[in-house]
Amino acid sequence: MSVINNNKYKLICLKTGSNAKILSFFDKDNILYAKISINIKFDDSSFQILKTIQVDQIQDQFNYS
Repeated sequence: MSVINNNKYKLICLKTGSNAKILSFFDKDNILYAKISINIKFDDSSFQILKTIQVDQIQDQFNYS
């Protein structure tokens, strides 16, 4: 994906509206993956979720901010 050229790219999760950012990229079996950190705020609590997805699926699950 040529749009992603910086591993600190800011994203917004389409399901939750939470802020997210790409932490790193890695290649496994000739498929490029991205490790993404999602910060979810719920009432007075804050949660961090680490998610690994294929780079081709980022646009399906996140918007670029």
